[in-house]
Amino acid sequence: MASTEEMRLRLAVLSFRVLQADPRLATPQEAVEGIKAFLKRKRAGLAEALEILAGEGEVILRATGEVPHEMLREARELLMPDWEREPAGEIEVDPDEFAIELPDELEEPMLEREVLRSRARYFPHPVCEWFEITTGELVLTDARVTYEPEWVMMQDGAEAERSGLHVIPLGHVIKCWRGDWWDLPCLMIQTPERTYRYGWPAQRGELETIFDVDEWLVQLRSMLPERD
Repeated sequence: MASTEEMRLRLAVLSFRVLQADPRLATPQEAVEGIKAFLKRKRAGLAEALEILAGEGEVILRATGEVPHEMLREARELLMPDWEREPAGEIEVDPDEFAIELPDELEEPMLEREVLRSRARYFPHPVCEWFEITTGELVLTDARVTYEPEWVMMQDGAEAERSGLHVIPLGHVIKCWRGDWWDLPCLMIQTPERTYRYGWPAQRGELETIFDVDEWLVQLRSMLPERD
C-alpha cells in the first residue's frame, strides 16, 4: 500500500556543492532549486519522484510510494553522504592529549565556485584499453578539476573502494591542451604524476552538460597559476 513520508533539512546541513550557493545566505526557495538540479544530475528518476518544498528556514522532501523511506534515505545519502555515519568503534584516550586551543578569530571557510560541468568519457593515457574507459561527470571549480565516473570496476578486498575518482588541484596542473583518442577530440591535463585524457561521451546528454573541449581549454588556461 502506498504511503507518504517526509524529511526536513535545515539549510545549514547542506553543502555548497549541492546548493551552488553559500548555505548561510541561500533562501529556502533557492535551496529547493539547487537540490532539484543536483538530484536531477545524480538520480533523475528520484528527482522526478520526490516533492521538494520550501519551508521556514528549511527544505521539505516528501516521498509517496510503496517504500517512501527508501526514497528519502537515498536522497539523504546523495545530499549528505557523511551524515549519521555509523561509528567504526570506540577507543579510550586521555582527553588532555586532544586539547586544542582555538584562535580568537576563525577564518571563514573557502567556498568553491563551480565554473563548468560536463558529461565526458575518460580514456587512460598513454595506453587505453576498452574496458578502462568510463563515463561520468567532469567538473571545474575555481580550485580543482574533478571527474566522478558513473560506474567503475570494484577493487578486490573487503573495503572495495571506488578507484575511478579524479581530483586534480589547479595548482598541480602543468599544462593542458587539445589531444585525441583515435579521431575523438580530447582535453589533455598534465600533472607531475600523470596525464589525464577526457573526450566526448558515447551519447550526448542535456544541453548544459555537453562537453566542449575548446570551452574547457579556454576556462582552464585562464585559471591556471602562472609558471616561470
